[in-house]
Amino acid sequence: MNTKLYKMRVVRGAFVDQSMLDKLGAEILEKLKSEWISIETVTCDLEQIKELQKNMINHFNDQTIPWYMDGYGVMDKDDLIVAFGADDGEGGRIFQFRKDDSDMINKVVTYGVEKGIPKEQMDFMDISF
Repeated sequence: MNTKLYKMRVVRGAFVDQSMLDKLGAEILEKLKSEWISIETVTCDLEQIKELQKNMINHFNDQTIPWYMDGYGVMDKDDLIVAFGADDGEGGRIFQFRKDDSDMINKVVTYGVEKGIPKEQMDFMDISF
């Protein structure tokens, strides 16, 4: 059985243990001039995403707002995934859905906004890395 792989967009500064990203072969998309360090991509399976969620809890300002990472299936870019950090109040919620599923897109955005993430930052529909 083949394991489904996802290409995920992450913020390096969000992780307590950043070596996890290095072990997954993280590639820099954009260097940032802040404690966030950089936006990077990693390719991983669902179990690795769950491990990343546990470490995606490093905060600089408001500790009540969780980080999130987003991505798409390596074999199917219309297969989207959005994973919230383990500190989202629900242990790290993961949403998997098709790019044309407007109901799920609204649910993910609503979930993020309810957790304190500004709507304009919920830009997972525009991912193209």
